[in-house]
Amino acid sequence: MNKKKLIRKIALPAAIVFVASMIGSFSLFLYVDSLYEKRAEELNAHIGELTDQNQKYLHDITQAVQEIAEQVRTEDLASTQLIQELQSEFLREHQKTDRAKKYLWMIDTSGEFVFGSPAAVFVRLNSAFDQQKEVLTNAGLFRSRNDFLTKLVDRHHKINFANLDLNSLKKQLGLDESDILISIPGYREDSWYYSRERAHLLTSPLTNKSGTVLGTLFLKIDDSVNQKLYYSKFQVQHESVASTLAPAFAFFAFLAGLFLWFLLPTWVYIDAQQRDISNPGMWAFITLISLIFGLAIYLITRPSAMKSFHCPQCENEVNGGAFCPHCGFDLASTMCPQCQYPIKPEWSFCPSCRTELMEKVELETEKKQAVEKEKSEKKLLKT
Repeated sequence: MNKKKLIRKIALPAAIVFVASMIGSFSLFLYVDSLYEKRAEELNAHIGELTDQNQKYLHDITQAVQEIAEQVRTEDLASTQLIQELQSEFLREHQKTDRAKKYLWMIDTSGEFVFGSPAAVFVRLNSAFDQQKEVLTNAGLFRSRNDFLTKLVDRHHKINFANLDLNSLKKQLGLDESDILISIPGYREDSWYYSRERAHLLTSPLTNKSGTVLGTLFLKIDDSVNQKLYYSKFQVQHESVASTLAPAFAFFAFLAGLFLWFLLPTWVYIDAQQRDISNPGMWAFITLISLIFGLAIYLITRPSAMKSFHCPQCENEVNGGAFCPHCGFDLASTMCPQCQYPIKPEWSFCPSCRTELMEKVELETEKKQAVEKEKSEKKLLKT
């Protein structure tokens, strides 16, 4: 069989596998994207509901604290019955594993901490800030105590405040190597690894009846309990069927692409030989390293006609076949029996496929002589 035809037959299924794998990968991409968009809609609805509920909750607490603030000094608010009840409520809520965790605290107009719930968390945070205040402020990590509380209150369980490591702290906050605070840690919104912040901060100003501002109430909600809603596209893919199919498609696309990559220069090499182009190996190498671009250059620059071959008997040009179309001469002995490359009688090997020729040519000659002898014997018998 002609080698170029054989290559085309082999390349066809490889190309089908490659194209099918690429289509499958693209389909998975669209599937994951649709899953992510659906989850994003659910997340937006969830955040809206969560914000509305807690905004109302914060408003009610603000009203209650304002009433008490009319009766006691701001610095004495922490010891009031209302705050003690809040402490108990928050403690109970934090013991529930199926609820978003809330953190409530108040900062007065001078920036000083007034109270916080759960109390144990804020005692730990304030103690750490007081001990490391100079180091933290000099490093430019936090602008104030409230900045420290706001950024770390929902991460307090991940940080060892007894042996505070600045590098670990920077990693938690998403800091770069120059100690400049990045506003939002993580990836860009169009990245497959981007996931939205799971903690939500609400604030409410605290005033007395005369309108004087006493401070600000902060409520931070850690919604990690619903972390699946906050998944990035990569995480959505990982938990879907795409996590199994995507590697399979990638594997088959890689194998088929690699096979076609080496098959293409092989075809170019054979075609260049058949067209009697000098340095066919060079063209094959160019195609190997540049693929379609090299192939395009080769197809543009190659001779338009294949290597010409003339019938040994009538010397007319022939384009292959078993017999000369002009004189009927048997061309079998002038073509390589393996690849049909034109050969000369004195050659021992085919220059195209390295098939040994002398023995085959001799067999063809003997066969031809036997046929002619048989024909002559039949003629003698008839006479």
